[in-house]
Amino acid sequence: MKLVRYTIVSVMTVWFFATSCLAGDVFTLTKEEKELSKKKPVYPQTRFLAVTDTHFYSTSLGTEGKAFQDYLDNDRKLLVESEKIVETVFDELSRITADFVIVSGDLTKDGEKINHEKMSIYLRKLALSGKKVFVVPGNHDVYNWESVRFDGEATEAVANVTAMEFEKIYREFGYETALERDLGSLSYITEPVPGLWLLALDSCRWKENKPGEHPITAGAFSDDTLQWIKKSLVRSRKEDKAVIVFMHHGIVEHYPHNDKFYSDYIVSNHDEIAKMVSTFGVSLVFSGHFHSQDITLQKFKDPDRTLFDIETGSLVTAPCPYRIVNIMADQKIEIESRFLSSIPSRTSGFKEYSSDYVYKGTIKLADSALKKYWVSKEDRQLLTSQISKAYVTHLKGDEIMPDQAIIKDGLGLWGKFVMFMQEDLIYGWYTDLPPADNNLVVDLSTGEYFPK
Repeated sequence: MKLVRYTIVSVMTVWFFATSCLAGDVFTLTKEEKELSKKKPVYPQTRFLAVTDTHFYSTSLGTEGKAFQDYLDNDRKLLVESEKIVETVFDELSRITADFVIVSGDLTKDGEKINHEKMSIYLRKLALSGKKVFVVPGNHDVYNWESVRFDGEATEAVANVTAMEFEKIYREFGYETALERDLGSLSYITEPVPGLWLLALDSCRWKENKPGEHPITAGAFSDDTLQWIKKSLVRSRKEDKAVIVFMHHGIVEHYPHNDKFYSDYIVSNHDEIAKMVSTFGVSLVFSGHFHSQDITLQKFKDPDRTLFDIETGSLVTAPCPYRIVNIMADQKIEIESRFLSSIPSRTSGFKEYSSDYVYKGTIKLADSALKKYWVSKEDRQLLTSQISKAYVTHLKGDEIMPDQAIIKDGLGLWGKFVMFMQEDLIYGWYTDLPPADNNLVVDLSTGEYFPK
């Protein structure tokens, strides 16, 4: 959690973005491309499910001892329960009528090969219910050198996966049936139902991960991948295919000052990329990464389009959601959210337990961060609860701004200054940008929307 300071971008990161993401004329349309962009696509009738950030963790890697507890103290995910959560939710999904399922990355805790292999087993069981399943990687999944086993006070490195191994493990879930592959990433195109393409985009920077270092959280597309994306979109218009994008990182800001405080959670160059996909008729982007239930939109002119970024919360972080998406013949789309209510080890009180877990976990993280900035213990106690409440509210979606979002009474001078520096973030998390986040109807032909 970034507190007090704004995002600090290293010189090397600036160089990467400048050379790999600002792709020159990739955002400039030719005359032919402009003509192709004028016609809006017609989405075929279909029903599908969206889930993300499963962060699957095999308990065989350890659940006891100081090392594991230290990890949990710097985390907010229900790792110990992750396998039962995946098992329970996937069982629910298997009983829902749908054509396909999308999983928008971070399939594993930290890219452990054993976790990928076990996760693929659950995906295979889900596919046996008659649904096609499609995945993309998240920032935790590939070349992650934090893949470890916990043993008392120590950790022991375990095998992670290369990009080739990721593709092999999940070959049944998009890669072996892809219409086209991007050679420079784990992106692909697939057609789950006639007339609809899924543009599965790998927005992660796993090529830059190095042994002994934390994997890169931020997302970006290389110049070559941007060119491939554009060519794919042009091809979709030539072949009259409607397109849905799904990826790990967001493509539109989800709250005021999102880019200022948490730029790592939106793909680099997002405004131009959002404009490009929207220009070629994409109305829907499904994302994950930040673990919140949030739908936001961006409007564009010339052509007149509305792009919806539908971010789904993490399956292992309260409120443990998934989405049911129904596209109808009249070009209206219904989005329904459901939330896990119990697992075998907690048949009652699971919602309260999971919500309390993320609230307390956020307090720990905030307290640790504030301590580094010499905030007194008394002020930290007043500040951390306010930060955590705002964050948990944003995770659930459909936020309601409280009468008094920020309370400064009782803070010392330094505590007041720190809160002043964090006001934009706290107000941002409490601000519900349109449209509704959990249950929504969108008219794809007009861009209009209303709560379901």
